[in-house]
Formats: sequence, structure tokens, C-alpha cells
Amino acid sequence: MTIESMKNIQFPKRTYSEWQQVAEKAIKGKPFEETLKTSTIEDITLEPLYTKNMLDQLGSYVPAQVAAIQHGKYQPSWLVAQEVTAESAEQYLTLMKDDILRGNETVVYTGFGKFDWTDEQLSELAGLITEKPLYFKLTSDDQGILRVFDFVAPEQLAHVQGVVFSEEAVEAPENVRTQLVDTIPIHHAGGTAVHELGVALSILSERMAESDFSETAKNTWIRFAVDTQFFQEIAKLRAFRVLWQAFSSAFGEEAPMIPLFTETSVRSYSKLDPYVNLLRAGNSTFAAVLGGTDAHTVHPHDFLTKPDLSSRRIARNVQLVIKEEAHVSHVVDPSAGSYFVETLTKEYVEAGWNYFLEIEQAGGYSEVIKSGWLTDDIQAKWVDRENNIATRQQSLIGTNIYANPQEPVRDSKIGDSHLEYMTAKRLATPFENLRAQSKVVNLKSAIILLEPVKNIKAQVDFVSGFLAVGGIEPLVSSHLATAKEINQFLANEAIDYGVLCGSKEAVEAVVAGLDTKASIDLAGRYPKEQLSEWAQFGINETLYSGKHMTTKLEKILALGKEAF
Repeated sequence: MTIESMKNIQFPKRTYSEWQQVAEKAIKGKPFEETLKTSTIEDITLEPLYTKNMLDQLGSYVPAQVAAIQHGKYQPSWLVAQEVTAESAEQYLTLMKDDILRGNETVVYTGFGKFDWTDEQLSELAGLITEKPLYFKLTSDDQGILRVFDFVAPEQLAHVQGVVFSEEAVEAPENVRTQLVDTIPIHHAGGTAVHELGVALSILSERMAESDFSETAKNTWIRFAVDTQFFQEIAKLRAFRVLWQAFSSAFGEEAPMIPLFTETSVRSYSKLDPYVNLLRAGNSTFAAVLGGTDAHTVHPHDFLTKPDLSSRRIARNVQLVIKEEAHVSHVVDPSAGSYFVETLTKEYVEAGWNYFLEIEQAGGYSEVIKSGWLTDDIQAKWVDRENNIATRQQSLIGTNIYANPQEPVRDSKIGDSHLEYMTAKRLATPFENLRAQSKVVNLKSAIILLEPVKNIKAQVDFVSGFLAVGGIEPLVSSHLATAKEINQFLANEAIDYGVLCGSKEAVEAVVAGLDTKASIDLAGRYPKEQLSEWAQFGINETLYSGKHMTTKLEKILALGKEAF
């Protein structure tokens, strides 16, 4: 085949209904809606396939949506805003200058250290913030760094740009924004994208009602955490730009630009197999970039324990690699026109606006916080998330799946410089607690093979992986074909907990002859009536895909003895 003939090939056009017919055959009679359509935590349905026809049905909305998103973005690129951790003002300046030389584009200062700044050090810092935007995160007792503005020459003050996150009102140059709309506490409490969008608008509504719209907008910036739900997070950030324009229109104003700062969410970070956090950080960062962030921070993969110079360098390079390799910094809105992303953005816009109206009807942001209404609503969704993780409907690699039970448990805590993250809800926490518990318990467990391992390898691997999540390393028996052999094995090895692996026929052949003090479970699903009948022979429960892991593993570990 020549190049010319290849160019002239015409592919037949297919319709959605034709694709659906083929898909239904592939899933072999399973319900199409239940099998191929996915519901997000916000109750938004993700279609298995998005087409141009679906986008066309939105009519003129999509061009207006894209225009709102592109109008709200300062520039195609974004600022790399990486933190440094230091023990003194002198060390901070050294590390910050080195970071800037190596690709950091923002002077990021995270307080809580309460450094004693000398005039000479502040003068040096003043030189940095006239060249690079600043990002200061301060507490009420760590405001000393703000004296840096006194060391900026009057003619240079207009060049000082950036944002300040402070618990107290601060005075700063006119191009430094000091009024933060912070959705990260909502995220840390377990909130969804819709919670974050609705709350952001409600906070803005309260502020705008008390002051001049233009002046308040000019001094406002917003912060989002970006999780690992890739397309949903892209849509969340894009939706905020659209919602901000709609919100401004409701006030009869043109929508001014508001800088959107993002950071990788720690919700999916884990102390177990922490290098997987690098993958989560990369996923979240790329979503933030495609969603249109103006400045982004990547938390190091060992953020939950103790970051070092190496992990902070790797975190910084996550952004630099994306900038250099993906070329997305040359495009204002890389997701524009995507059938999937545009549709999803519209759905988040509608859901976010409706939730904003719901908050307003309940009395506004301050009132729903005071009454506990918002907290209860967020907690209900968090319970759903925890259940999804515990039943493996959502995976945390190295934590609730593909776990390494031999991995040491890191008990270090987040440093004092990151107090706001100490109370953040994380999906991995119950599994970290299980793994820690396994280290202080002596539990003798076993996988009992009722058939040759080659016949039941998938079953054995599942059970082994299930137990590994709780830090349990079971002994695997040889092929034991009779109840007498099983009883002897359990007694000789002093087994506390065992799982029988084999076909249902093999299980039925040995159950009645079991006589052991060990707690016994079965691999696979069995009818409740049969399990009730077998309870007299010492059979307790079953292990199967979809079982609530944390609840079951807690029961198993409780069978062990305290280790000394």
C-alpha cells in the first residue's frame, strides 16, 4: 500500500446506536446503563462515549463557555509555585534563590516558623519579590515577613505582585491580593467539586454584599485543591471560570480576572508506598494545568512524613516536565472543544450554581457553617468515598490494592509549617491504621489449598492481596484434600486464622469434617443460608471482591495476640 492510497482511504461513518449495539454484545447481556455509565460522587453521570452530536445539542452554550474560560485566564502558561522548608530566614533565602534558579517562578513563603528577620534579610527578600510574584501563607502570630514591603523602593512597589493568605487583615502593595476565597478547607473536610464551587460563590456573595464589587474583585484570589479524578478536576476549574462570569453578571458587572491558585490534594496521598504519590501528583498537576490554573503547587510524595531536598526537587520537576514536554503552556485552554470535557464542564456549572442557590436559601455560607448544615452534607459524601475505597470501587495503589505488607510503617507527622493539612481527611488513613496495628499483633494466618495451586491461582492471589492490605502475610499450605489433613495442618502451625481456597465442590467435601480452634473463612461468594448451615463447623465469613475491607481486616487482626 502506497502513501497516496493510504491518504485516500475512507473510513465508514458510524452512529452512536451502532456503537451501542456492538458494546451491548461485548458486555454479554449485562444492563448497558448500569455497566457502561458511571456516576460520580457528585451524582453526575459519565457517558461511555461522547460524540459531536452531544456537543451540538448544547447549541451556542459551548462557544460562550469557552469564551468565559479563556477570558478568565491571565496567560497560556502558569506559575510554578513550589514551597521550600527552612529552619531560619537565612536558610529560607538560600533555598528560595536556589529554587528560582532551578525553575521555581514564585517566591513562596509558608509561615508557622516565625523567623526573626533582620533588615538585611528583608532587603534581600525585597529584591526577590520585585522580580518574581509572591505567595505568602501566614498565621496571626507570623506577620513579621510583611515588613519586607518597607524595603521595596517606592518606584518598585507597582512591580510587586502576588497573593497573601493571612488569618488577619494585612496591608500590601496595590497589586498584591489579600482577600482569599479558600475552598481547600471544604476539600479537606471531604467535600466534592460541587461543594467547592457552590461554597466559593457563596463566600463571594457575602463579600460582595458588604463592599464595592470592583474593589473587592480586584483584591480577591481563590484557592482549589486538585484531586486525582482527572477529567472531573479539569471540569471543576473550568466551571469556576464560567460560574464567576455568571456571578458577575448577576451583579451587573463585567467579570474581572481572578487568579486561580491550585495545589495537589493530599486526600489521596498515603504514607504507604509513598512513591505512588508521585503518580497522583502528576495526575493532579496535569489536570490543574488543563483546567486553567494560574499558579500551582505540587506537594512532595513524602509530604505526609518528612520531605527532603530530593523530594521537593522531584515535586518541582513534575511541573517543569509538563511545561517542557506537553507544550500546554502555549495554549490558553487546551481542553476547549473536547466533547467529554465541555459536556462535563457544563454539568459542573449547573450543579455548582444550583448548590450555591441552595446555600443561599439556607441562609448563606456563614449560616450553613454555623448551623452544621454544610458539614453534615459534606460528611455524607465523605462516607460514600470511604465506602468506595473500602470496597475497592476506587483504587489507592499500594494502599488498598497491590499492598506490600513488608513495607515499614512511617509514623512521622506533617510538620508544624503545614498545620492546615493535619486535620485533612485522607482516604488512606484507615489502611495506615490497619498496617500499624498489624505490626503490634502476632497473628498466624494461612491460605489453605483445597486443590492444586495452578487450578485456583486467581483465588489464592486475591486472598493474598486482600490480607496484604492489612499487613498480613499468610502461610500458604500445600494441597490438602481432606478435612483431617486440614485439621492437622492448622494444629501443627498454630494457625489463628485461615482461608479455604478451592471450588465450591472441594469446600463442600471437607467442611463437615473441620475441627479446629482457628477462625475459618471461605474464598468467594456463598449463599447466606449455606454459611449459616456451615457455621456449626467453624465457618465464619467469606472473602470476595467488593467486601468492605477495613471492617473485615479489623476483625481478622483482632484474632491475633499482642506482640511484645
